[in-house]
Amino acid sequence: MSDENKEYDGIRYRAEKHAPLVFRILFWGLVTWGVIFMAYYLLSGWSSYGEFAEIKKAKEARLAAQTQKESAAKAVPAHEEIRTTNLIGEGKKEFAARCASCHGADGKGGIGPDLTAKTYKYGKTAPEVTATISDGRTGGMPGFKNELSGDKIQGLVQYVLSL
Repeated sequence: MSDENKEYDGIRYRAEKHAPLVFRILFWGLVTWGVIFMAYYLLSGWSSYGEFAEIKKAKEARLAAQTQKESAAKAVPAHEEIRTTNLIGEGKKEFAARCASCHGADGKGGIGPDLTAKTYKYGKTAPEVTATISDGRTGGMPGFKNELSGDKIQGLVQYVLSL
């Protein structure tokens, strides 16, 4: 008995021996892609655990560096450093000559940020302010380590922290 001439609900049945070529190409393409995908991720040694361990190790290293930086900054707070009137006076002169054009004569800001604020973007301890003055910062702050002596930089640091 042949199904070729039968009708079901007004639809004539036509038995196909093969699926259309487009569907066969898509099917075998998907099978090929799946095999390659599984071979790469299952047989290459890649592991999400390994990736997680690398990220965790990098984060722990950043935290350790930050903790070490904070402990170094806390080791010599700005309030416990030796502040002489002479250093602050020299710092005030250098500030007027080099810094007032950007930070304002009173340090309240202008082109540069406000130096009378409670916190600074890069920290408000003596070592951090010294690094900022010596090395500069991206975005406009020039470094002065080649132009100023260590005493003048320390005078600037003391004056800036006294604002």
